[in-house]
Amino acid sequence: MNMKFSISKEVKLLSLSFLLIFLGFNGVQQYITTFFSDIGAIDLGFQSLILIYLFFILFYPLSALFVSKYGAKRCMIISSVFYSIFILSLLSKSTVLIYFSSSLLGIAASLLWTGQNSYLIRASDKSCYGTNSGFFASFQSLGSALGVFILGVFISVFLFNASFIIFSIFPILGFLLLFGLRDLKAKQEINHFRLIKKSITSTTALKLSSLWFATTFVYGLVIGVIPLEIKNVLGISYIGVLSSLFYILPLFLSYYFGKLSDIKGRRIMIIFSYILLLIGLVFLSLSSKTIFLISGIVLLALNWAIIKPITYALVGDVTTEYNLEFLTALFWMVQSMGVLSALLLSQIFKLEIVTLYLISILIVICSLIILLPLLSIGTKKIREKISQEIK
Repeated sequence: MNMKFSISKEVKLLSLSFLLIFLGFNGVQQYITTFFSDIGAIDLGFQSLILIYLFFILFYPLSALFVSKYGAKRCMIISSVFYSIFILSLLSKSTVLIYFSSSLLGIAASLLWTGQNSYLIRASDKSCYGTNSGFFASFQSLGSALGVFILGVFISVFLFNASFIIFSIFPILGFLLLFGLRDLKAKQEINHFRLIKKSITSTTALKLSSLWFATTFVYGLVIGVIPLEIKNVLGISYIGVLSSLFYILPLFLSYYFGKLSDIKGRRIMIIFSYILLLIGLVFLSLSSKTIFLISGIVLLALNWAIIKPITYALVGDVTTEYNLEFLTALFWMVQSMGVLSALLLSQIFKLEIVTLYLISILIVICSLIILLPLLSIGTKKIREKISQEIK
């Protein structure tokens, strides 16, 4: 079979824009709990992250309506500005202002990511969803890796305040690049509210969404708990080095794994990523020992390099022109629920970190049990079943 693996101008520009946006934001996000820990307000750091993902979830159904009606380009442009606003609000150390900007960022993020995933699919040929998704994931990961690493250096030289001000500039640069995109959106008139309701009640789509929940539950630990574990076991200087693996490995491997999934199929890649995830979590449950902490982080980062392009591409595999934005919103909403659940368990219920790892293992196993029968029928059949359920 002759497969065409071409990267369009739109995908390249989209990828570069997100590189800049998340060079700024992910760099700062990885240090939020550490930043507030240093000023004696660690709870505020967790609460900020919780608010971001809570409003991310609450607004996601409406994000599908806005992106479908007004187009992904316009929604991404408007939402990208709030990443800089959020970074600058952290410097105020004002609880009210940080709560407010975190809530706004959650709403903006739902528009940005629904817009991104639907735009990526519309700008790609269906034979290379994985390839283009891998290309995008590599660029975004490059920005994030640079952000985590460079901010770590800046903090040691300039401290937090000046470093955050500098990093607030990068999302603005990404915002400007988005204006160069072609406007791509659905051409047919649809009943938006009916599709929102149908999408979130589709049994097949909800089963499939367990993939997003399980993998991002673990990511919630990566941004909230694991940096503190690294600090306790190895010291603060290692946070940037080890956390950046979640961006460095996707940078070098996501394009390869995305392209491989176009050739070999999504199912085998998903199963492989789950195996890595489970082994990594077992190692992290023994993270009081340095070798297990480092090995666990490496395996989780490798899983992230595989699963990121696959989840982007899978959206294209199982959606149609008619329901793309609405299923995108559903999957991203469930993804946010995964992150939020991890943050809530670690912050509100104050569970021990070993307990969190054991809960993660259970969630991943349950997700795999749900996914295997579904994936065995193939993405074409999944698309047909979902279409029947939400038409």
